[in-house]
Amino acid sequence: MKVVLGRPDVNVAYIVDEIKAAVSRGVDIILFPEMSTAGYFIGDLYEDDVFTKDVAHLERSIREATSGASSGVDGGITAILGTLVLLQNSKGEDGRTRLLNAGIIYSNGKYVGRVAKTLQPNYRIFDDDRHFYSGRKIALEEHKWPEEKIAPFLLKMKDGRELSLGLILCEDMWHEFYPLNPTQILAEKGADIVCNLSASPWTWQKNRKRHEVVKEISKKSRVPFLYVNNVGIQNTGKNIIIFDGSSTVYNSRGEVIFQVPAYGEGSHDFEFGEKMKVLPEEPQNDTKELYQAMRTAITEFFAALPPEKQKIILGLSGGIDSSLSAALYTDALGKDNVIGINMPSKFSSEETQNLARSLANNLGIAYEACPIQGVVDSISAATDVKENSLAYENIQARTRMEILAARSQELGCLFSANWNKVEAAFGYGTLYGDMAGALALIGDLVKREVYQLADYMNKEVFKREVIPARCFEIAPSAELRLNQKDPFDYGKIERRGYHDEMVRAFTEFRRSPEWFLELYKKGSLEKELMLEEGRIKELFPTSRRFIYDLEKQWRSFFGAYFKRIQGPPIPIVSKRAFGTDLRESLLSPHFTRRYFELKSDLLREKMPKA
Repeated sequence: MKVVLGRPDVNVAYIVDEIKAAVSRGVDIILFPEMSTAGYFIGDLYEDDVFTKDVAHLERSIREATSGASSGVDGGITAILGTLVLLQNSKGEDGRTRLLNAGIIYSNGKYVGRVAKTLQPNYRIFDDDRHFYSGRKIALEEHKWPEEKIAPFLLKMKDGRELSLGLILCEDMWHEFYPLNPTQILAEKGADIVCNLSASPWTWQKNRKRHEVVKEISKKSRVPFLYVNNVGIQNTGKNIIIFDGSSTVYNSRGEVIFQVPAYGEGSHDFEFGEKMKVLPEEPQNDTKELYQAMRTAITEFFAALPPEKQKIILGLSGGIDSSLSAALYTDALGKDNVIGINMPSKFSSEETQNLARSLANNLGIAYEACPIQGVVDSISAATDVKENSLAYENIQARTRMEILAARSQELGCLFSANWNKVEAAFGYGTLYGDMAGALALIGDLVKREVYQLADYMNKEVFKREVIPARCFEIAPSAELRLNQKDPFDYGKIERRGYHDEMVRAFTEFRRSPEWFLELYKKGSLEKELMLEEGRIKELFPTSRRFIYDLEKQWRSFFGAYFKRIQGPPIPIVSKRAFGTDLRESLLSPHFTRRYFELKSDLLREKMPKA
């Protein structure tokens, strides 16, 4: 199901239609994802009592649809869906009416029961305890153990058989670091099957991990397991959250016996029987999954706009970042809805201008050339800014943004920001310049992933060289001064880059300079970062130079937050993306006591001459 965020009217209408269709097919049970009525990531809209009451009111039509009467069929259906539940006359600690993130069961026109989510996530983009009361918390208030509140439901099938069904929600299956396992408790209480209603975002290797979790659960529970997930996107304002669906049926051993293809929509029927065939494990293709996620982020983001605004304008520099962005937008929106503009200054080489033009021709998109030097000179003269200064560089970047903003306004479309995760991490971009736009499409990709995905676009999506080969070879440059080159060790398709992996360490794994120095001193940093042997020594011949770069980047990482917080939304594809996913404050960089001890030891060591 493609859940429309904050539109219970649209979602309930969809659910009712699917229930009616399932009744006509003779289905016993139909399942819908977690928060399928209101959408999951609606922020503090959960505090709007008028909105939450409207959800409850609209839900009546779901219960009525399960009777089968509206479908003209004798006998109804059991519908199980994730939704919010308003606990009338019950106040929380904040004085507001309590809400549950719940699974509800309706059968043959009647309410059967509900289950509150037991294990609520409060990390990354998830903030369940801010809005909902968990099953654990309710049990403790009633002076009970949470296990006492967990029990299966007895349902009657069309042929008269009874089914003991256990119902859990999303995080309830990811129990590894919690004190209880809801699935195992349900199995011990006689559940014949356990159904998991999820709103589970796609991130790198998430489904691989899910299969492992279900297999581990099944070692003790030994019941068939159903996982149903939504597709499309939701958002937190600062992040685009991508859902791949991939709803799956597992047998009692945790083996996959049915799976909806990633991003597949609609209802899929599955019938339990004897000797159900186990599906072969398909090899994972990380780059393909990344492409599918990025494409979904674009198509669904623009689908929410009026049709006449479903187009994008972006700056084409001739570099790999803007080339990948243009290729992704063209693939997702169509060539007639993408406009590329090359905006050269006197520092822009003829080669990069030709690459930008070649890219546009290869993609078949509209192309414009708009030199900026005259505007830059006028602003510089008016503000007394000299060449070869940072201010002069910023004027160029902001001039380009002004052109993109003006053209997008004139054409009635959006314009894109093309910066990557490494640039965002270290502030290597201009506020209100190249960091502006409606969407930072590749803002969660380190440079190696940019190259990998660009290569995939050529080979697998377009099946020809739309991104010129030279874009993969030239040294990345902002071209804001003579002979300028990006000051980072980026990765390439065939190897990891030191600063790529530094950014991943800082963001995805929350590593600090102390961690870097500990491993550097032990000689194991390259192995931990999966770099080529000898790469760190090649980049930093002495400990002093290594420490200088480490401290510089750590300070830049903290200093760039004010830029990141003002940037456009970023689709989440990694283990931790900038935005709501990584909550930051305006802080000064801190170096630990242990860091200074390590630094002192290293600088005292006699090092070979560089």
